[in-house]
Amino acid sequence: MRTIAMTAAAVAILGLAACGQGPAEEAGEAADSAYEQSTTGTTDLGQGPAEETGEAIDEAADGADPVPGDATPAPTTP
Repeated sequence: MRTIAMTAAAVAILGLAACGQGPAEEAGEAADSAYEQSTTGTTDLGQGPAEETGEAIDEAADGADPVPGDATPAPTTP
């Protein structure tokens, strides 16, 4: 019974951690998982190189202009 509770807690924590991932990090995680599955037949839940790169991209994109060159002009007074 204790093992089931610990497993459920671990799954819940992993689920909460996944909520904060951006799109690039999620894509990197999927790429890492696909690579691991195809080469070893298993999936490691740790961060791989593609996921780390995606996380760096997401962090760099925070606060960046989502559509470059699409800035709203400042209002002018007549």
